[in-house]
Amino acid sequence: MERDISEKDVAFVINNTVETIYDERRENYKSFALVNHPLTNQPAYLMVVHSKFNTRVSIISVMWQTAGGLQRNGFSKIR
Repeated sequence: MERDISEKDVAFVINNTVETIYDERRENYKSFALVNHPLTNQPAYLMVVHSKFNTRVSIISVMWQTAGGLQRNGFSKIR
């Protein structure tokens, strides 16, 4: 577990994403969902940057985000 993020949480985001956007400049996808943060046990936004969608997925990066951070990354469906 790196950055307090488990494989289970990453899989949850990929399979239950709130929103996925394509980053044309970097030619990758970004998805996010709400998952329980392991340190606070409270819902938190987890963003996954990946190379494919609805096929074999290669994870590039995973990070916790705030609502403002998601907006800066181009997301609009923030709850």
